[in-house]
Amino acid sequence: MIYKKFGNTDQFIPAIGFGTCINDLNRSTTYKDLEYALHGCVERGVTFFDTAPVYGNGDSEAMLGRLFSDKRDKVFLATKFSPRNARYTKVIESTEQSLHRLKTNNIDLLQIHWPNAKVPIGETLLAMEKLVKDGKVRHIGVSNFSLKELKEALSLTSLNISSIQVEYNLFDRSMENELLPFCKKNNIAVIGYSPLVQGRYVNGLDQIGVLDKLSKKYNATKAQIALRWLIDDPSVFAIPNTTKRKRILENINSLEVELSNEDKKIISKKLKTTPKLIKTKKIRVTNDYNRKVYTNLAQALENKMNLSPSPLELSTQIKSGDFLKTIRLKKIPITNDGKEYDLVEGRLRYWAWVIAHGWDKKIPALIWT
Repeated sequence: MIYKKFGNTDQFIPAIGFGTCINDLNRSTTYKDLEYALHGCVERGVTFFDTAPVYGNGDSEAMLGRLFSDKRDKVFLATKFSPRNARYTKVIESTEQSLHRLKTNNIDLLQIHWPNAKVPIGETLLAMEKLVKDGKVRHIGVSNFSLKELKEALSLTSLNISSIQVEYNLFDRSMENELLPFCKKNNIAVIGYSPLVQGRYVNGLDQIGVLDKLSKKYNATKAQIALRWLIDDPSVFAIPNTTKRKRILENINSLEVELSNEDKKIISKKLKTTPKLIKTKKIRVTNDYNRKVYTNLAQALENKMNLSPSPLELSTQIKSGDFLKTIRLKKIPITNDGKEYDLVEGRLRYWAWVIAHGWDKKIPALIWT
């Protein structure tokens, strides 16, 4: 196992941890499978686990509590609280519930899962400071924050913000433009979730060909090449997730791959998808792709699903020029109403963009080919 200094803390943790967000309707069975898969991880040096109260409606935290209650001093537990719990008292309440489910007296890393436009970030941070002072939290971090939001948070707390969790993989590398350099300069750890893009790794036949060649050269899987490239950056930690024991071992063994500097440069240059600006009216929004979504602007404005932040709240952020990350599209045969793309991911951001800019301004998108 490769251990790295965790941001501005004095703690060293594994470069590869494991995320425990499982999207499955049969959640209790799924988390039992995950619990079985994670047995023996600590003995192999994997001691970093990321969770959140919303993962399985508490099942993820409870699973980790059962699994590691007798190994608490050997593991680094990171959890979060949701944006709807960003008020001072709600932060305290949510964290107390997490402590109970995790069967521990303290959390190694407490993260703000998403920013909440309705709650001043200063109020949220005060609650986190209280938890640190009381010994219930060791380090604090943020998740899904833009660079602007991260800078604001840093200016409003006396504590060190040790980490930021964002999506980072070979397909979506948008955080390399500004966020990653800022984190490097300020000694903030980057926790990359979805590092394997749910098994897709890269985009298009040309990129797959490059990855195939590297896989054969190093006698490694595509996943191992992708993970090793990510964690070779001293600031980056990766948290893949899977319920398969075989995949967990495969991910751990990516640490045995030693990429040459030349091949790292090839990956950086050739395995990269450039965002494009797409007309919003050419994008079809459906309930396909295993997610219920708002399929029209009226639904998005009404926000019956009680999404937080809501499309309207997020539009305020977008109007200020602060766009967290690009949406994901898939090219489709042109429909009778002129649609050319399916919206695969980023539905909330899509409607927030339309609310902020109307239908005429093109939206940044990554397109699967």
